[in-house]
Amino acid sequence: MRTECLLETRSLSKCYPPVQALAKVDFDLRAGEVHALVGENGAGKSTLAGIISGVVRPDGGSMRLRGQEYAPASKSRAERAGVQMVMQELNLISTLTVAENIFFHSMPNRAGVIDYRKMNAEAASLIAEMGLVGLKPDSPVGALGVGQQQMVEIVAGISRQCDVLILDEPTAALTETETELLFARVQNLKAAGVGVIYIS
Repeated sequence: MRTECLLETRSLSKCYPPVQALAKVDFDLRAGEVHALVGENGAGKSTLAGIISGVVRPDGGSMRLRGQEYAPASKSRAERAGVQMVMQELNLISTLTVAENIFFHSMPNRAGVIDYRKMNAEAASLIAEMGLVGLKPDSPVGALGVGQQQMVEIVAGISRQCDVLILDEPTAALTETETELLFARVQNLKAAGVGVIYIS
């Protein structure tokens, strides 16, 4: 029995003159599937991921998400639709804490005042789910190593509504232990029906 098709791309194309980055790419991602995109630099992997996540506008082609037409005009619109992308380049704000970075777009508040107690508690729960030891929600991100910062980026990505998760070379800066924790979390997401695109 085939699982639900979460995402379809048909004839996606993108040109950065004089380079044709993508040429009529068809791609399907199903619920609970981990789909690896593997290739050399310049093969178009990140361009495809960028289009799916709303970062790059295609020159041609179409996409469908959960059976509906899908053409996000920005990364934030893709995120609201349930498509999360953890980029290779960190998007963290070094002067903010771990918790503030995780919930940057949705900090819990009461009457417009940030509820730090609630935010730190929710961040601690997400960090524990990821299996991270010694990472405190109130630690400044700028004081963390690159691998820990990458893990914060990953936690932030999967903390939001997530039907499709794109991981762009996520293990490049991770230790072996952190990589194992990431893979364990990916298995949990897969079991929950999330479609994962893993770029390497």
